[in-house]
Amino acid sequence: MKIKKVLKLLLVINIIFIFTGCNDTSDNEKKEVKYKASLPMPNTKGIREIGAISFLHQAKTDPSAATKIGYSYSEELKDYDKAIKWYKYSNSMKPTGVNSNYMCYAYQMKKDYDEAIKWCKNAIDLGNKEALDNIASLYYDKNNYEEAIKYYKELAKKYKSKKAMFNLGYIYKENIKNYKESEKWYKEAIKNNKLKAYKNLSNLYYEKLKDNVKASAYAIALINTKYSKESVIKILKERNFSNETIKKGYELQLNSDEFPIKYKGKLDLDE
Repeated sequence: MKIKKVLKLLLVINIIFIFTGCNDTSDNEKKEVKYKASLPMPNTKGIREIGAISFLHQAKTDPSAATKIGYSYSEELKDYDKAIKWYKYSNSMKPTGVNSNYMCYAYQMKKDYDEAIKWCKNAIDLGNKEALDNIASLYYDKNNYEEAIKYYKELAKKYKSKKAMFNLGYIYKENIKNYKESEKWYKEAIKNNKLKAYKNLSNLYYEKLKDNVKASAYAIALINTKYSKESVIKILKERNFSNETIKKGYELQLNSDEFPIKYKGKLDLDE
């Protein structure tokens, strides 16, 4: 498993900012709040080609529209410099967590990691959940595992992110060499239905913790999910596990509460 260096952004911005003000009219209609940018509007060359022309008029007073234009330059043209100009223009109207997170991503794509981290922190301060994942990945890329762990733990504990739990298991095994802590986080990921964690935990028991029964159990539990019975048994046999060890693993995953998914069929081992 390799932690992704760049997290894929959603192709559609799914957070819509609604700016409303108080209304003193009898029909209770809400007025749109208009913001004034402290920066000049960026160059609009190519805006029609990227399909963002419809946001242009709103972008004069609406930070979310300006963010959408920046996002379009980022995703349609991979023009991160122009995207950043639009994000900064949006930010000059009203800072938002989504805008700062997209800024983080754009700087990440430019490999300006220090600036990316700065904007990720800004996004986190503004309550953006996705920025926690981004900043953890950035610190991992910089081999700063302590900081990566810090943000993955926040994501895991605060938001119950199974991806963060899985990544913690990976970092503790591959980079920190703390195998008991790795075991702990892979188990947390399994509790939250992360299938990949079964495979990695099986490997951890086999390679580092030297518990072949548990290594068998976590592999067997995956039968008829992503893996066939034949492929799982083949791997266990290649590890030179005895039939007795494999059978014990089968019984463990069948009877233990630590396994949210279980394989209940026959093993058909060659005696």
